[in-house]
Amino acid sequence: MSRRTLESTEWERLARESAFDAGKMASMLSISERHLQRLFRQQFADTPSRWLAGLQCRLARQLISQGYSTKAAAAEMGFSSGSHMCHQFKRFFGSSPQNFAPAAEGLLK
Repeated sequence: MSRRTLESTEWERLARESAFDAGKMASMLSISERHLQRLFRQQFADTPSRWLAGLQCRLARQLISQGYSTKAAAAEMGFSSGSHMCHQFKRFFGSSPQNFAPAAEGLLK
């Protein structure tokens, strides 16, 4: 399959396999990081790093909403620490991961 026609789910699979690292992702595709940037600009209108960080946070949010602790979700998604995940989370969603926990859902409604 052409690298230009990868589906979103295939990009997500590559992201997980590359541990959310743009350089590793480019290596896996046998392309340069610069070419990866061009592909991402065309397909996602974003940089690989921002898209990967956003995906990592969205996947962590899913885990937290399923009952994972912040620490467990951070470890599962490959964040360097729970505090790093919290920082990224606030950057992308504007609130802390605890606001997405099942117990917090009732409080937000």
